[in-house]
Amino acid sequence: MELLPTTTVRDLVHTHPEAFTVFARHGMCDDCRKSPPPVPLAHFAKKHCDGDVMGLLDELQAAIGM
Repeated sequence: MELLPTTTVRDLVHTHPEAFTVFARHGMCDDCRKSPPPVPLAHFAKKHCDGDVMGLLDELQAAIGM
């Protein structure tokens, strides 16, 4: 799976559950682990990572072993 700013949080967490640790570090609650939001990674980064999409993508790639 290629990680892009348009990849959804839902798709990523369903495909790579280990990615949740990164989202949790940035404020995602445990309820979202069971039902991840269908928002793009760029949206999550804007809301939770001071807009640093590339930093979020780097963290996620490291977490899922890409």
